Amino acid sequence: MDRPLEGVIRRFEESFARRPTHAAHAGGRVNLIGEHTDYHDGFVFPAAIDLRTAVAGAPREDGVIRIRSTRASDEAQARVGALRIPVVVDWRAYATGPFWALGEKGYPVCGADVLVDGDVPLGGGLSSSASLQVALVGLASSLAGAALPAPEVASIARLAENGYCGVPCGIMDQMASACGREGHALLLDCRTLGWEAVPVPSGWALVIADSGVKHALGTSEYGRRQQECAQGLEVIRRRHAGVRALRDATMEMVQEASGELEARLVRRLRHVVSENRRCLEARDAMLRGDSPQMGALLAASHRSLAADYEVSCAELDLLVELAAGMAGFLGARLTGAGFGGNTINLVASERALLFAETLAESHASRTGRRIDTRVVRPSDGLSVIQV
Repeated sequence: MDRPLEGVIRRFEESFARRPTHAAHAGGRVNLIGEHTDYHDGFVFPAAIDLRTAVAGAPREDGVIRIRSTRASDEAQARVGALRIPVVVDWRAYATGPFWALGEKGYPVCGADVLVDGDVPLGGGLSSSASLQVALVGLASSLAGAALPAPEVASIARLAENGYCGVPCGIMDQMASACGREGHALLLDCRTLGWEAVPVPSGWALVIADSGVKHALGTSEYGRRQQECAQGLEVIRRRHAGVRALRDATMEMVQEASGELEARLVRRLRHVVSENRRCLEARDAMLRGDSPQMGALLAASHRSLAADYEVSCAELDLLVELAAGMAGFLGARLTGAGFGGNTINLVASERALLFAETLAESHASRTGRRIDTRVVRPSDGLSVIQV
Protein backbone atom coordinates (compact mmCIF):
# COMPACT_ATOMS: atom_id res chain seq x y z
CA MET A 1 0.00 0.00 0.00
CA ASP A 2 1.16 3.56 -0.74
CA ARG A 3 2.67 5.28 2.29
CA PRO A 4 0.26 8.27 2.19
CA LEU A 5 -2.66 5.81 2.39
CA GLU A 6 -1.16 3.86 5.30
CA GLY A 7 -0.92 7.07 7.32
CA VAL A 8 -4.40 8.40 6.58
CA ILE A 9 -6.02 5.01 7.25
CA ARG A 10 -4.35 4.86 10.66
CA ARG A 11 -5.38 8.41 11.50
CA PHE A 12 -8.96 7.73 10.36
CA GLU A 13 -9.14 4.80 12.79
CA GLU A 14 -7.79 6.98 15.60
CA SER A 15 -10.27 9.77 14.86
CA PHE A 16 -13.46 7.81 14.15
CA ALA A 17 -12.79 4.56 16.07
CA ARG A 18 -13.68 2.40 13.06
CA ARG A 19 -12.07 1.10 9.90
CA PRO A 20 -12.38 3.11 6.64
CA THR A 21 -13.71 1.30 3.61
CA HIS A 22 -11.91 3.41 0.98
CA ALA A 23 -8.89 5.70 0.74
CA ALA A 24 -7.43 7.95 -1.94
CA HIS A 25 -4.57 10.31 -2.55
CA ALA A 26 -3.82 12.88 -5.23
CA GLY A 27 -0.79 14.97 -6.05
CA GLY A 28 -0.08 18.61 -5.63
CA ARG A 29 1.34 20.02 -8.82
CA VAL A 30 4.01 22.25 -10.24
CA ASN A 31 3.48 23.93 -13.56
CA LEU A 32 6.66 23.88 -15.59
CA ILE A 33 5.36 26.59 -17.92
CA GLY A 34 2.05 27.92 -19.18
CA GLU A 35 0.65 30.25 -16.53
CA HIS A 36 -2.74 31.97 -16.84
CA THR A 37 -3.43 30.23 -20.14
CA ASP A 38 -5.78 27.49 -18.92
CA TYR A 39 -8.84 29.69 -18.56
CA HIS A 40 -8.21 30.97 -22.10
CA ASP A 41 -8.57 27.47 -23.64
CA GLY A 42 -4.79 27.36 -24.00
CA PHE A 43 -1.95 24.93 -23.33
CA VAL A 44 -0.31 24.26 -19.98
CA PHE A 45 2.56 21.98 -18.96
CA PRO A 46 2.16 20.77 -15.36
CA ALA A 47 3.26 17.71 -13.44
CA ALA A 48 1.72 16.05 -10.42
CA ILE A 49 4.32 15.81 -7.65
CA ASP A 50 5.16 13.62 -4.68
CA LEU A 51 3.62 16.09 -2.20
CA ARG A 52 0.17 14.55 -1.70
CA THR A 53 -3.26 14.99 -0.14
CA ALA A 54 -4.58 11.73 1.29
CA VAL A 55 -8.15 10.99 2.42
CA ALA A 56 -9.90 7.99 3.96
CA GLY A 57 -13.59 7.42 4.48
CA ALA A 58 -16.42 5.11 5.40
CA PRO A 59 -20.10 5.49 4.50
CA ARG A 60 -22.81 6.54 6.93
CA GLU A 61 -26.45 5.54 6.65
CA ASP A 62 -27.91 8.76 8.11
CA GLY A 63 -26.91 11.03 5.19
CA VAL A 64 -24.52 13.08 7.33
CA ILE A 65 -21.09 14.06 5.97
CA ARG A 66 -18.43 14.57 8.67
CA ILE A 67 -14.97 15.65 7.53
CA ARG A 68 -11.99 16.07 9.85
CA SER A 69 -8.50 17.25 8.92
CA THR A 70 -5.17 16.78 10.61
CA ARG A 71 -4.52 20.43 9.68
CA ALA A 72 -7.67 21.92 11.25
CA SER A 73 -9.13 21.92 14.74
CA ASP A 74 -12.77 22.18 13.63
CA GLU A 75 -14.95 19.69 11.74
CA ALA A 76 -16.83 20.19 8.48
CA GLN A 77 -20.33 18.78 8.67
CA ALA A 78 -23.21 18.77 6.22
CA ARG A 79 -26.13 16.64 5.10
CA VAL A 80 -26.49 15.03 1.71
CA GLY A 81 -29.06 16.95 -0.31
CA ALA A 82 -28.83 20.02 1.92
CA LEU A 83 -25.48 21.39 0.75
CA ARG A 84 -25.72 25.05 -0.19
CA ILE A 85 -23.11 27.37 -1.68
CA PRO A 86 -21.42 28.91 1.38
CA VAL A 87 -21.22 32.58 2.23
CA VAL A 88 -17.83 32.11 3.90
CA VAL A 89 -15.26 30.07 2.00
CA ASP A 90 -12.78 28.30 4.28
CA TRP A 91 -11.31 24.81 4.43
CA ARG A 92 -14.75 23.39 5.21
CA ALA A 93 -16.08 24.71 1.91
CA TYR A 94 -13.23 23.08 0.04
CA ALA A 95 -13.92 19.81 1.87
CA THR A 96 -17.69 19.70 1.33
CA GLY A 97 -17.62 21.17 -2.19
CA PRO A 98 -16.75 17.87 -3.90
CA PHE A 99 -19.89 16.23 -2.45
CA TRP A 100 -21.99 19.13 -3.74
CA ALA A 101 -20.34 18.97 -7.18
CA LEU A 102 -20.94 15.23 -7.49
CA GLY A 103 -24.62 15.81 -6.80
CA GLU A 104 -24.76 18.67 -9.28
CA LYS A 105 -23.36 16.34 -11.94
CA GLY A 106 -26.02 13.74 -11.17
CA TYR A 107 -23.80 11.19 -9.43
CA PRO A 108 -24.90 9.40 -6.25
CA VAL A 109 -23.67 10.84 -2.95
CA CYS A 110 -23.82 9.10 0.41
CA GLY A 111 -23.18 10.21 3.96
CA ALA A 112 -19.65 9.56 5.14
CA ASP A 113 -17.02 10.00 7.80
CA VAL A 114 -13.86 11.35 6.16
CA LEU A 115 -10.35 12.10 7.41
CA VAL A 116 -8.02 14.41 5.44
CA ASP A 117 -4.23 14.36 5.72
CA GLY A 118 -1.37 15.48 3.50
CA ASP A 119 1.81 17.44 3.00
CA VAL A 120 1.00 19.85 0.14
CA PRO A 121 1.84 23.33 1.50
CA LEU A 122 -1.27 25.46 1.95
CA GLY A 123 -1.47 28.64 -0.12
CA GLY A 124 1.90 28.05 -1.75
CA GLY A 125 0.85 27.73 -5.38
CA LEU A 126 1.27 23.94 -5.45
CA SER A 127 -2.46 23.18 -5.77
CA SER A 128 -3.30 22.18 -2.23
CA SER A 129 -6.96 22.93 -2.98
CA ALA A 130 -7.05 20.96 -6.24
CA SER A 131 -5.32 17.92 -4.70
CA LEU A 132 -7.79 18.01 -1.81
CA GLN A 133 -10.83 18.21 -4.04
CA VAL A 134 -9.56 15.63 -6.54
CA ALA A 135 -8.85 13.19 -3.72
CA LEU A 136 -12.27 13.82 -2.18
CA VAL A 137 -14.13 13.42 -5.47
CA GLY A 138 -12.32 10.12 -6.02
CA LEU A 139 -13.13 8.99 -2.48
CA ALA A 140 -16.75 10.19 -2.39
CA SER A 141 -17.62 8.66 -5.75
CA SER A 142 -16.10 5.33 -4.73
CA LEU A 143 -17.96 5.37 -1.40
CA ALA A 144 -21.20 5.75 -3.38
CA GLY A 145 -20.25 2.96 -5.77
CA ALA A 146 -19.41 5.08 -8.82
CA ALA A 147 -15.74 4.77 -9.79
CA LEU A 148 -15.02 7.62 -12.23
CA PRO A 149 -12.26 8.11 -14.84
CA ALA A 150 -9.59 10.60 -13.85
CA PRO A 151 -10.60 13.35 -16.35
CA GLU A 152 -14.18 13.26 -15.04
CA VAL A 153 -12.88 13.49 -11.47
CA ALA A 154 -10.89 16.56 -12.53
CA SER A 155 -13.96 18.15 -14.13
CA ILE A 156 -16.07 17.62 -10.98
CA ALA A 157 -13.28 18.96 -8.75
CA ARG A 158 -13.10 22.08 -10.90
CA LEU A 159 -16.87 22.53 -10.58
CA ALA A 160 -16.45 22.39 -6.80
CA GLU A 161 -13.82 25.12 -6.87
CA ASN A 162 -15.63 27.31 -9.43
CA GLY A 163 -19.25 26.84 -8.40
CA TYR A 164 -19.03 26.13 -4.68
CA CYS A 165 -15.91 27.97 -3.55
CA GLY A 166 -16.22 30.84 -6.05
CA VAL A 167 -12.69 30.61 -7.45
CA PRO A 168 -12.62 31.28 -11.24
CA CYS A 169 -9.77 28.87 -11.96
CA GLY A 170 -9.17 26.86 -15.10
CA ILE A 171 -8.87 23.07 -15.35
CA MET A 172 -5.07 22.73 -15.20
CA ASP A 173 -4.62 22.04 -11.49
CA GLN A 174 -7.32 19.40 -11.29
CA MET A 175 -6.17 17.61 -14.45
CA ALA A 176 -2.57 17.50 -13.28
CA SER A 177 -3.57 16.25 -9.83
CA ALA A 178 -5.89 13.59 -11.23
CA CYS A 179 -4.07 12.45 -14.38
CA GLY A 180 -0.36 12.84 -13.58
CA ARG A 181 2.13 10.16 -14.59
CA GLU A 182 5.30 9.32 -12.72
CA GLY A 183 8.40 10.79 -14.35
CA HIS A 184 6.36 12.85 -16.82
CA ALA A 185 4.87 16.30 -17.29
CA LEU A 186 1.51 16.65 -19.06
CA LEU A 187 1.12 18.93 -22.04
CA LEU A 188 -2.57 19.66 -21.58
CA ASP A 189 -4.90 21.21 -24.14
CA CYS A 190 -7.40 23.02 -21.94
CA ARG A 191 -9.94 23.27 -24.76
CA THR A 192 -10.20 19.59 -25.60
CA LEU A 193 -8.77 18.19 -22.31
CA GLY A 194 -6.50 16.02 -24.42
CA TRP A 195 -3.01 15.60 -23.05
CA GLU A 196 0.39 14.22 -23.91
CA ALA A 197 2.62 12.71 -21.23
CA VAL A 198 6.14 14.00 -21.91
CA PRO A 199 9.05 12.32 -20.07
CA VAL A 200 11.18 14.64 -17.97
CA PRO A 201 14.83 13.95 -18.92
CA SER A 202 16.69 11.99 -16.26
CA GLY A 203 19.36 14.70 -16.10
CA TRP A 204 16.79 17.30 -14.99
CA ALA A 205 15.45 17.79 -11.47
CA LEU A 206 12.77 20.10 -10.10
CA VAL A 207 13.40 22.22 -7.01
CA ILE A 208 10.67 24.34 -5.50
CA ALA A 209 11.31 27.35 -3.29
CA ASP A 210 8.58 28.83 -1.11
CA SER A 211 8.61 32.64 -1.11
CA GLY A 212 6.76 32.67 2.20
CA VAL A 213 4.06 34.87 0.69
CA LYS A 214 0.67 33.16 0.80
CA HIS A 215 -1.76 33.78 -2.00
CA ALA A 216 -5.53 33.37 -2.30
CA LEU A 217 -6.94 32.66 -5.74
CA GLY A 218 -10.26 34.18 -4.79
CA THR A 219 -8.71 37.63 -4.45
CA SER A 220 -9.89 40.45 -6.67
CA GLU A 221 -6.63 40.58 -8.65
CA TYR A 222 -7.11 37.09 -10.06
CA GLY A 223 -10.61 37.90 -11.28
CA ARG A 224 -9.45 41.27 -12.55
CA ARG A 225 -6.91 39.65 -14.88
CA GLN A 226 -9.71 37.60 -16.41
CA GLN A 227 -11.86 40.70 -16.88
CA GLU A 228 -8.99 42.59 -18.49
CA CYS A 229 -8.34 39.78 -20.93
CA ALA A 230 -12.05 39.56 -21.73
CA GLN A 231 -12.07 43.26 -22.65
CA GLY A 232 -9.10 42.83 -24.95
CA LEU A 233 -10.51 39.66 -26.48
CA GLU A 234 -13.73 41.45 -27.40
CA VAL A 235 -11.79 43.94 -29.53
CA ILE A 236 -9.95 41.12 -31.30
CA ARG A 237 -13.20 39.25 -31.91
CA ARG A 238 -14.73 42.25 -33.66
CA ARG A 239 -11.89 42.05 -36.17
CA HIS A 240 -11.57 38.24 -36.38
CA ALA A 241 -14.83 36.28 -36.25
CA GLY A 242 -13.13 32.90 -35.83
CA VAL A 243 -11.47 33.77 -32.52
CA ARG A 244 -13.31 31.96 -29.71
CA ALA A 245 -10.75 32.51 -26.97
CA LEU A 246 -7.27 33.98 -26.56
CA ARG A 247 -5.94 30.54 -27.44
CA ASP A 248 -6.93 31.40 -31.05
CA ALA A 249 -5.27 34.84 -31.11
CA THR A 250 -1.87 35.66 -32.58
CA MET A 251 0.61 38.37 -31.69
CA GLU A 252 -0.30 40.09 -34.95
CA MET A 253 -3.94 40.26 -33.84
CA VAL A 254 -2.87 41.78 -30.52
CA GLN A 255 -0.82 44.38 -32.35
CA GLU A 256 -3.76 45.22 -34.65
CA ALA A 257 -6.04 45.73 -31.65
CA SER A 258 -3.55 47.77 -29.64
CA GLY A 259 -4.80 51.07 -31.02
CA GLU A 260 -8.18 50.50 -29.37
CA LEU A 261 -6.84 49.23 -26.06
CA GLU A 262 -5.16 50.64 -22.98
CA ALA A 263 -1.51 49.67 -22.78
CA ARG A 264 -2.28 47.58 -19.68
CA LEU A 265 -4.75 45.43 -21.63
CA VAL A 266 -2.28 44.98 -24.47
CA ARG A 267 0.25 43.64 -21.97
CA ARG A 268 -2.28 41.17 -20.58
CA LEU A 269 -3.07 39.82 -24.05
CA ARG A 270 0.60 39.70 -24.98
CA HIS A 271 1.37 37.51 -22.02
CA VAL A 272 -1.35 34.96 -22.75
CA VAL A 273 -0.54 34.68 -26.46
CA SER A 274 3.23 34.41 -25.92
CA GLU A 275 2.90 32.02 -22.96
CA ASN A 276 0.70 29.71 -24.99
CA ARG A 277 3.41 29.51 -27.64
CA ARG A 278 6.09 28.92 -25.00
CA CYS A 279 4.22 25.82 -23.79
CA LEU A 280 4.49 24.13 -27.16
CA GLU A 281 8.11 25.16 -27.53
CA ALA A 282 8.84 23.76 -24.06
CA ARG A 283 7.37 20.39 -25.02
CA ASP A 284 9.73 20.23 -27.99
CA ALA A 285 12.70 21.29 -25.85
CA MET A 286 11.92 18.62 -23.28
CA LEU A 287 11.62 15.90 -25.91
CA ARG A 288 15.06 16.94 -27.22
CA GLY A 289 16.53 17.25 -23.74
CA ASP A 290 17.49 20.80 -24.70
CA SER A 291 18.20 22.36 -21.30
CA PRO A 292 19.47 25.75 -22.60
CA GLN A 293 16.27 26.25 -24.61
CA MET A 294 14.08 25.10 -21.72
CA GLY A 295 15.87 27.45 -19.37
CA ALA A 296 15.42 30.36 -21.78
CA LEU A 297 11.70 29.64 -22.02
CA LEU A 298 11.34 29.59 -18.23
CA ALA A 299 13.14 32.92 -17.98
CA ALA A 300 10.93 34.47 -20.68
CA SER A 301 7.84 33.17 -18.91
CA HIS A 302 8.83 34.76 -15.62
CA ARG A 303 9.59 38.10 -17.27
CA SER A 304 6.21 38.04 -18.99
CA LEU A 305 4.37 37.14 -15.79
CA ALA A 306 6.17 39.93 -13.93
CA ALA A 307 5.99 42.72 -16.51
CA ASP A 308 2.98 41.94 -18.71
CA TYR A 309 0.58 40.02 -16.46
CA GLU A 310 1.90 41.64 -13.25
CA VAL A 311 1.37 38.66 -10.97
CA SER A 312 4.88 38.32 -9.57
CA CYS A 313 6.14 40.03 -6.42
CA ALA A 314 9.48 41.14 -5.00
CA GLU A 315 9.93 37.89 -3.06
CA LEU A 316 9.45 35.71 -6.15
CA ASP A 317 11.68 37.93 -8.28
CA LEU A 318 14.43 37.67 -5.67
CA LEU A 319 14.29 33.87 -5.66
CA VAL A 320 14.63 33.78 -9.45
CA GLU A 321 17.54 36.22 -9.28
CA LEU A 322 19.38 34.24 -6.59
CA ALA A 323 18.91 30.92 -8.36
CA ALA A 324 20.36 32.17 -11.63
CA GLY A 325 23.88 32.40 -10.24
CA MET A 326 24.05 28.96 -8.66
CA ALA A 327 25.77 25.75 -9.78
CA GLY A 328 23.46 23.36 -11.59
CA PHE A 329 20.94 26.07 -12.51
CA LEU A 330 19.09 25.58 -15.80
CA GLY A 331 16.08 27.90 -15.43
CA ALA A 332 13.54 29.34 -12.97
CA ARG A 333 10.18 31.05 -12.84
CA LEU A 334 7.23 31.52 -10.54
CA THR A 335 4.82 28.60 -10.61
CA GLY A 336 1.12 28.87 -9.97
CA ALA A 337 -1.09 31.91 -10.20
CA GLY A 338 1.49 34.23 -8.66
CA PHE A 339 0.93 36.92 -6.04
CA GLY A 340 3.21 34.78 -3.84
CA GLY A 341 3.72 31.06 -3.57
CA ASN A 342 6.66 29.16 -5.02
CA THR A 343 9.25 29.31 -7.75
CA ILE A 344 10.15 26.24 -9.75
CA ASN A 345 13.81 25.71 -10.57
CA LEU A 346 15.04 23.40 -13.30
CA VAL A 347 18.34 22.00 -12.06
CA ALA A 348 20.91 19.43 -13.17
CA SER A 349 19.95 16.25 -11.28
CA GLU A 350 23.33 15.68 -9.66
CA ARG A 351 23.23 19.19 -8.17
CA ALA A 352 19.60 19.21 -6.99
CA LEU A 353 19.98 18.62 -3.25
CA LEU A 354 22.92 21.00 -2.92
CA PHE A 355 21.10 23.57 -5.05
CA ALA A 356 18.07 23.46 -2.74
CA GLU A 357 20.23 23.91 0.36
CA THR A 358 22.32 26.69 -1.16
CA LEU A 359 19.29 28.62 -2.40
CA ALA A 360 17.79 28.60 1.09
CA GLU A 361 21.09 29.74 2.60
CA SER A 362 21.57 32.46 -0.02
CA HIS A 363 18.06 33.76 0.61
CA ALA A 364 18.62 33.79 4.37
CA SER A 365 21.89 35.67 3.89
CA ARG A 366 20.16 38.30 1.74
CA THR A 367 16.94 38.72 3.74
CA GLY A 368 17.56 37.30 7.20
CA ARG A 369 14.62 34.95 6.63
CA ARG A 370 14.81 31.19 6.12
CA ILE A 371 12.60 29.65 3.43
CA ASP A 372 11.61 26.11 2.58
CA THR A 373 13.16 24.54 -0.51
CA ARG A 374 12.84 20.94 -1.64
CA VAL A 375 13.38 18.61 -4.56
CA VAL A 376 10.09 17.26 -5.93
CA ARG A 377 9.51 14.40 -8.36
CA PRO A 378 6.90 14.17 -11.13
CA SER A 379 4.46 11.57 -9.83
CA ASP A 380 1.24 9.73 -10.54
CA GLY A 381 -2.12 11.42 -10.15
CA LEU A 382 -5.19 10.13 -8.31
CA SER A 383 -5.09 6.72 -6.66
CA VAL A 384 -8.20 5.19 -5.00
CA ILE A 385 -8.30 1.89 -3.15
CA GLN A 386 -10.81 -0.22 -1.29
CA VAL A 387 -9.39 -0.88 2.18
